[in-house]
Amino acid sequence: MFSELFYWTYKTLSQVKSNKTPAFNSYVLISVFEGFNLGTLWGILNYFLKVNVDKGTAVYLGLIFSVGLFFMNYFLLYSKRECIFHRYDQALSQRKVKGRIFFWLYVVLTFVLFAIVAEYLVTPHY
Repeated sequence: MFSELFYWTYKTLSQVKSNKTPAFNSYVLISVFEGFNLGTLWGILNYFLKVNVDKGTAVYLGLIFSVGLFFMNYFLLYSKRECIFHRYDQALSQRKVKGRIFFWLYVVLTFVLFAIVAEYLVTPHY
């Protein structure tokens, strides 16, 4: 699933004339999207389970998950980028239209759901 998102992120970023490394930028952007997804899930779980994590632990957990996502995406997406690009370049045009729609839906929903969960479900601890 993320390989197709990686492909569409790459295609979108390739259209930016000032972007010299669209494959690397796609890799970073997919990792950020996944980080937002994990943050959304954590906010929902924390709302229902009332897990109390101090600030220092939360920072270290965030760093561990971020580094884990970057490593995972490097080996699953970035290192296999030529194979991914070749596979999705060969797709039918109807499948490409569906893929692009699902890509933009994923991007929008990732940010919208994260914002909603952060605003209404996460309680601030001052």
